[in-house]
Amino acid sequence: MTDTAIQRTNPTGMELLDRLSRTVTDPQAVVEIGKQIVDLEVRREELRQSRDRFEWEKLDREAKVAFAEAFKKFKEDMPKILKTKHVQITPKDPNKTGASYWHVELDKACDLLIPALLKVGITHRWKSADLSGGATRVTCYLRHNLGYEEEGASLAGPADTSGGKNPIQGVGSSTSYLERYTFLATCGIVASNTDNDGNPEEDGPLMDEGAAADFFALIEGSSDVDELQRNYFAARDAAKKVGDARAEKSFAEAKNKQYRILSRRTNAGN
Repeated sequence: MTDTAIQRTNPTGMELLDRLSRTVTDPQAVVEIGKQIVDLEVRREELRQSRDRFEWEKLDREAKVAFAEAFKKFKEDMPKILKTKHVQITPKDPNKTGASYWHVELDKACDLLIPALLKVGITHRWKSADLSGGATRVTCYLRHNLGYEEEGASLAGPADTSGGKNPIQGVGSSTSYLERYTFLATCGIVASNTDNDGNPEEDGPLMDEGAAADFFALIEGSSDVDELQRNYFAARDAAKKVGDARAEKSFAEAKNKQYRILSRRTNAGN
């Protein structure tokens, strides 16, 4: 008989108990041996579970390390993302200051970033959640092909009802907006403006157009000098934090114009 014909198996605890019940005549001895067998089975199961946990933790650590190395390679060869979409805000009131901005178009950014991520074995996805008041939260995730997934940037915002959009269109527009910025933030992208012939005021990162428009609205809606000063300082500090020199200049111009308007109102009242 060859070795392959011999099958050796380790008996289970129940099989051992069955054999003992037929060979040992002392019932008390069977009970004691049975307890020992049960204890051994419990310990063997605990050992198996501990070994499985160790293997899973080892794989998880390896996947995290692989993700970190892959993301580092992505950052080293990251494509340049330009702000290619121009937005012109023209107020109806001629006394108010308009605004002009460039922002990143999600589809164009994806066209550049997705192949670069796939090249190092990383994919992305978004998860959306409905919040109270019709708002939406979007979270971006990056996943390595070994299974490790990292949660990235998360942003929330109300439905975009501008331009006569219906509720469904408003949610879709807002979701697309949030996807754009969470994806860029998760990838660590600082978008540059379009070609500007080296003008330092137009180079580098720019403020988000929605945030800038809100600051313009606060400045232009200031009802007195103290309120104007508070709103201007808030806008200026936000622009400085981003490093947008052009926005700083535009906020100062808007502040000066609103100050002249308030001064004329004060003089007319006197």
